[in-house]
Amino acid sequence: MNRLIIFGMLLLTGALMSCGSGGSASGAAGAFTGTISDAANVTLHFEQYNMSRANHILGSTQLDGSGNFTIDVPNGFENSLYRMRLGASKFLFPAGGGESNIQIKGNIASLKNYTFDLSGSATAEKYKDVVGSWKNGKTTIPNIPNELEALDPLSAMAAAISIGGKSKGFLNLHEMTYERMKKAEMKSPYTMDYSSYINNIKNPPVVKAAQPTPQRRKPASKFNVGDVAPDIALQSPDGKNYSLAELKGKVVLLDFWASWCGPCRRENPAVVKMYEKYKDDGFTVFSVSLDGSTDRWKNAIAQDKLSWPYHVSDLKKWSSAPARMYGVSSIPKTFMIDRDGKIASIGLRGAHNIEQALKQIL
Repeated sequence: MNRLIIFGMLLLTGALMSCGSGGSASGAAGAFTGTISDAANVTLHFEQYNMSRANHILGSTQLDGSGNFTIDVPNGFENSLYRMRLGASKFLFPAGGGESNIQIKGNIASLKNYTFDLSGSATAEKYKDVVGSWKNGKTTIPNIPNELEALDPLSAMAAAISIGGKSKGFLNLHEMTYERMKKAEMKSPYTMDYSSYINNIKNPPVVKAAQPTPQRRKPASKFNVGDVAPDIALQSPDGKNYSLAELKGKVVLLDFWASWCGPCRRENPAVVKMYEKYKDDGFTVFSVSLDGSTDRWKNAIAQDKLSWPYHVSDLKKWSSAPARMYGVSSIPKTFMIDRDGKIASIGLRGAHNIEQALKQIL
């Protein structure tokens, strides 16, 4: 009887330990950890990447004061693609399945050129070395197929996307890699997604230009798609200095508006919606007001919940220097600017048209 009581107590103790919230009893089968030395207190998002389908968010965390982070992967790593997002920086990588702890160390610059340290996954390490060799000019275009041949099919697909993107110049590379996916990963949903990805290269979706609302002033612009966007450097309502050129590396919607402009105020909710949806993907808004009063300008920003920090004006209404520089003769007027500081779209109106343009360049 005493033995039964002791055995029961041991079982109860084990059960209590397994349900605890501290130490190694968290039940996490894997973890994504690391240090990004110059990203203290920045929020990192980690997800299982599914291309044309909804991504599975595994977790988000704020890096500590030294740039350290840990995100649990409760079900462990699968033979799948994963992506970390840190501000405007992204890193897509494959895992072989079964890894317990994938670790990354570096800084923000190293994320862009793949010179960071990565450990814990032989699959991810090989992929990172191949893509890094390309990004740092060590691999020439003729040698890329051989580099990809040394990777497993899923890693080769991820590398082809990271190297060539949707450029038609890399279409043959994508088709060769897709054939490997079909042979080895026929039942993988990535194979179907990759087929759609390649079809979009062959037949890219057409983004229809927004139909401008009739206004007294005829819309005009001194610039065309592909031109470098001139810098705008002015003060915010609170006296802070902001420069458009400092946002290079992000996708920016340059928005000319004013508190007294009815169509602008009606358009603001669409801009807010897109900012909230894509701000963690490297998208922001740079608002240039054609106001003449700081108080009315500030009140409109608060009322319309324009939460991005980049609000500037010289308070000269239609004599605004930036408006004249950009040839703006009616508002609202928008210019979508890509990560290289070049104009990608002009005159976008409405959430749908803004989103379609964003999807082409994010």
